[in-house]
Amino acid sequence: MVNPAHARQLGIVQMLRTRTHVPARELADRFGVTDRTIYRDITTLTSHGIPIQATPGAAGGYRLAPEDPLDPLTLDSDQAMRLYVLGFLDPPTAGSTTEDRGRAAGVSSTVQEVMRRLAQRIHFDTADWYWRDEGSGHLPVLRTAMLTGTALEVTFRTDDGGQETTLLKPYGVVWKAGEWHMVAARAAGPPQRHRLNLVDRLQPTDLTFAYPEDFTVSQWWTAAMEDYGKGDIRVELHVTPAARAELLRLSLKSNSQIHEHDDNSVTIVLYVDRWEWLIPLVTSYGPDVTVTEPPALREAITAQLRRALAAYDTSQAAGPAPPAGLPHDDSRLRSTHGRHPGA
Repeated sequence: MVNPAHARQLGIVQMLRTRTHVPARELADRFGVTDRTIYRDITTLTSHGIPIQATPGAAGGYRLAPEDPLDPLTLDSDQAMRLYVLGFLDPPTAGSTTEDRGRAAGVSSTVQEVMRRLAQRIHFDTADWYWRDEGSGHLPVLRTAMLTGTALEVTFRTDDGGQETTLLKPYGVVWKAGEWHMVAARAAGPPQRHRLNLVDRLQPTDLTFAYPEDFTVSQWWTAAMEDYGKGDIRVELHVTPAARAELLRLSLKSNSQIHEHDDNSVTIVLYVDRWEWLIPLVTSYGPDVTVTEPPALREAITAQLRRALAAYDTSQAAGPAPPAGLPHDDSRLRSTHGRHPGA
């Protein structure tokens, strides 16, 4: 079944591709909806990176940014991801094809053929190497709720092993380091991020919400990631030349420091809220990354390495246990998934 919101939004993009300027009223008349629905459609498209510009004045309307005409014949991976999230590159389902969506949106047969080829030749593997992403199965429900402004009843797992069910207003979805995250707000309160692999159930409700006009998911996410994990605990790492390139790919914060040395080694200074997540990261590099501060982290890493050695050498004493809670929290995921994808 063709999703009306998806089809309408594809039609809006197609009209903007073939015209230098389209008034909002003309778009509303073309698709039989209100001006406010068109405003929300434009907000949704721009939040996913579609380069739409508003033109002010009595004869104002919308146009595609001239420096990025969104030519599907030269579609890059970032644009492909946006189309995937919007639902145009999903695998065909029973009774629905890419051509169906294009036809319902009134696009030309040429563009329909391009979309068919894209759906045939672009695949999104939502598993991060050996990790299975449990959240991608929620995307169709979440996507529809975002595009229609529908509140969701969400049941997710809590840190103590229990479950919580609450009503959420979905504002956006983010793919970060092998996992999907939902950005959503409760009935009262600011937006928060929720890992979809911790969500057991997403159920649409009959309640709707007005998408905040001043909210952009990319800007919110950038600010949230800058704040995440920051604190007053100073951690100093000495990195040899062998591990330098890899460690400098970490997503460092604005208050992090990098000190270069003559032998091509570096010292990285971090200010974190807790240092436990650094244990699996540092130990994975062996002697190429060592902690010089704080002493408690050095002791915890020493204990971890002794226990690892004891697992291979039965003549070694097991040594003290690692910090309580380390095997049961997200420390390992943070250490392996928190790296910047670029060199």
